[in-house]
Amino acid sequence: MIKVSQLYIQNVGPFAGETFDFSVEEGHPDIHIFTGPNGCGKTTILHSLASKFDYFENDHKEHKSNLLYKRFHYADEDKHEMAKSYAHSIVINKETSKVVDKVLSYLCMHCDNLHKSYEKSVGQNPRIAYKGNDFRWTPHSKDLLNYKNAIEEDISRQTFKFAAFGYSGYRLVESANISKVSDNENFNPLHLALEFVKKHDEDNRHITDWIASRYSKAAIEETHGNKELADKYRAALNCLMDSISDLTNGEFVFKIKTNPWKIVLTYHDKEIEFDALPDGLRSVLSWMGDLLMRLDAIPWEDSSIPVNHQNIILFLDEIEVHLHPKWQCQILSLTQKIFPNAQIFLTTHSPFIINSIDNAKIHKLTIEDGISKLDKTLFSETGESYNYVYEHILETTNKFGKDTEKKIIQFNKIDAEIVRGDFENEEEFKELVEESEEVMTLISSKLYRLKRVVGKDYLNGKN
Repeated sequence: MIKVSQLYIQNVGPFAGETFDFSVEEGHPDIHIFTGPNGCGKTTILHSLASKFDYFENDHKEHKSNLLYKRFHYADEDKHEMAKSYAHSIVINKETSKVVDKVLSYLCMHCDNLHKSYEKSVGQNPRIAYKGNDFRWTPHSKDLLNYKNAIEEDISRQTFKFAAFGYSGYRLVESANISKVSDNENFNPLHLALEFVKKHDEDNRHITDWIASRYSKAAIEETHGNKELADKYRAALNCLMDSISDLTNGEFVFKIKTNPWKIVLTYHDKEIEFDALPDGLRSVLSWMGDLLMRLDAIPWEDSSIPVNHQNIILFLDEIEVHLHPKWQCQILSLTQKIFPNAQIFLTTHSPFIINSIDNAKIHKLTIEDGISKLDKTLFSETGESYNYVYEHILETTNKFGKDTEKKIIQFNKIDAEIVRGDFENEEEFKELVEESEEVMTLISSKLYRLKRVVGKDYLNGKN
């Protein structure tokens, strides 16, 4: 299987130079979670990784869709010299009979003449990352180069060992008319597969056309008695339907209508079109539907493996956007269940995602003087409370709203004064005691102590 095992990134976004190790222990999920404050470069990491599987030789507009090239730091005013300060290396771990780590790419090729400039400036000694004894310098792996070139070609005569995809939780599926109940003849499943926020109108049509096509083909094959082929046509479609049912506890169910063809979801027997669904569900439908559609259209080297079990690398940017905490708790484990052989990289600010699965690798980032650094690497634990995740991983210590937090600080200040025998601010103290039940639980121990020390029962108003 092809996996990303290491990333080195320098002078891109907020990174001056940082190495990320993506090796995992046996039995642990190959899931990597990036956390940290806004501006620490979480999305930059995803885009850096994704760019290694994107266009290579040609400078396409789509290749710039994730805007990673705008995050490069200029070494001087000559843009052709910028490569001197851009080190962007990735190590791919390709599991065969023997593990071999190869550097497949060392630079984001997003700007004109950047490739030649880089080779000229560093010669044969580029900044690279590698491990293991069996190392071979291969700046352009044949497998990866063929994969990149296939992004704009007719792939019907090729087969693939792996594929890479990028998605953001900000994308939303919309209703679309079904143009024809047949395969999209000109659809290349690798084209724009790494554009995180897909803004193209044909995306919605592709998904609805794909659902209708698979449904109709399966039905036709069943009437012909070809159950095995019918099940194959329906497999990826069932994955999408089952995932939505699991996520919503069966409240939302797909319904495919004919004459005319129409794809809707039912909610307690009420039909709802895509663009009238809750935004959280529209977001999940958008990226997961697009992913399963693309997987279903790729000619895999081993076609006996279900498409959702193929070797894929998945980059997910804040998929919790629009999701209620109840769904945030489920989305990562559901994704792992549907795509068991996927290597998953995701960014999040959600404690509900972070502790929704055990032993995922958390890469915690911090910012010092505008430079982003890897603070620590730890593992997720479902046994940790959300409060623990808030405080120790997301570094959010506030437990209440801003006004209440100020009142608690003032309470502690006056409490210390009263203990010393200073009752100047006692009336304000009494007002502060009149807070919510949860706050009272928090401060009650101090009120009991005051009763013992100064003989006043502020808890029951007997003072």
